[in-house]
Amino acid sequence: MFTKRLIYTSLINVFFISMSFSQQKISEADAETHSLQLFNNANWKELLQYGKETIKNGTDFSLLRMRTGYAAFMLSNYSQSLKNYEVVNQAEPNNNISLYYCYLNNLYLNNTAAMRYYASKLDEETKKAEKLKPVKISELGLEYSFKNPNITERGNAQYALLSINTQLGYKLEIQQGIALYNQIIDEPKLVYINNNKKIDISQKEYFAKLIYIPFAKLTIIGGFHYVYTPFNNYIFNNTIAFGGLKYATPYIHLQGLVHIANVTDTNYNQFDVAINTYPMGNMNIYTISKAMIGDTTIFTQVVGAKVMKNTWLESNVTIGKYETLIDNDGLYLVNDIDTKKFKVGASMYVLLNKKFLLSLNYNFEEKQKYQTTNNNFNQYSITINLKWKL
Repeated sequence: MFTKRLIYTSLINVFFISMSFSQQKISEADAETHSLQLFNNANWKELLQYGKETIKNGTDFSLLRMRTGYAAFMLSNYSQSLKNYEVVNQAEPNNNISLYYCYLNNLYLNNTAAMRYYASKLDEETKKAEKLKPVKISELGLEYSFKNPNITERGNAQYALLSINTQLGYKLEIQQGIALYNQIIDEPKLVYINNNKKIDISQKEYFAKLIYIPFAKLTIIGGFHYVYTPFNNYIFNNTIAFGGLKYATPYIHLQGLVHIANVTDTNYNQFDVAINTYPMGNMNIYTISKAMIGDTTIFTQVVGAKVMKNTWLESNVTIGKYETLIDNDGLYLVNDIDTKKFKVGASMYVLLNKKFLLSLNYNFEEKQKYQTTNNNFNQYSITINLKWKL
C-alpha cells in the first residue's frame, strides 16, 4: 500500500514539474535565436508551434510574431498568419512587411474589404507591383437562372442579372446591378386580377450597394433596391433600403443587416444576422450560418470545401416558411404568392484563372400553392454565374 502511494506521489510530482517547465517563460534572446534557426531551416510546422507556445507563455515581440506569421502563411493558415501580423501592425504601423502580409492574408481569405483597407496603406512601389489603383471598375458579373415548377399553373421562370462593381477609392466601393425576371402564372383565386389565367410577371430591377471600410475589421454597408412588378392590371413599385455592419476577425466574420421595405404596397421589415467561419484558416473549408427574421424566421446553413485545385463545392439548406424574403445583402427579393417551405441545393465554383470565376448552382424547393393547406409542389432551379475581376 505504501509503495502504491509512493508511486502515485512520484507521478504527480513529475507531472507538475513537467508542467512548470513547459510553461516556463523563455527569454527573448533564446526565442529570437531558436526561431531564427527554424526560420532559416524552413521548418514551418515547428516554427509555428514554437511561436504559438512561446507567445502563450509570455514571451512576445514583433520579430517572433512576424516569423510565426510567416510560418503560418507558408502552411496556408492565413487566419493564423493574419492574427500575428495584425498585432505587429498595431504596434508598428510603419512596418511595411507586416502591412503587406495583412494585405495578402485578407486577399487569400477573400476578405475584399479588409484587403483594400490595407492596400490603401501600402507604399507606392508595392501598389504598383500589385497593380493596385484607388479608382477603377473592379468586377463585372453575369448571372442567369432558370426555374422549373412541376405544376402547369406555374410557368417556367427566368432571371438575368448584369452587375458592375466600382471602386470609388480604396475604402469605398459601389456595387450595382440591373435584373430582369419573367414568369407566367395561372391563379384563379386572384379574383381582382384581370385575365388571371395568364398573369405575365415581367419584372425589372435596379440594385445599388455602398461599402465603406473605416477600419480593417469593420465594414459599413448601405444600399437600395427598386423592383418594378407588373401584375396584369396592377403595378407594384417595390422599394428596399438596407444598412448594417460587418466585423471580421481572422477566423470569424459577423454581419448584421436591417432591411426596411415596401413590397406589394405593404410595409415589410427584416433583420439578418450571419456568421462566417474559416476553421482551417483558409478557404479549404468554410461555413455560413444565417438567420433572417421578417414575417417569419428563416435559417440558412452553407458548408463549402475545396475539392481540388481551383474548385470548390458548396451545400446549402434553408429551413422555414415564407412568401417574402430579402437575401444576399438586399440583392434578391423573393415576393411569391406561394409559400416556400424548404430549400436545399449545391453549388460548384471553378476559378478559371486569376480573373474569371464560374459558378453553377442547383436548388430544389418545396412550395405550398397559394391559399391551400396540403397542395404542395416542387420547383427546380439551375443558376450559372460568371464574374470577371478587373
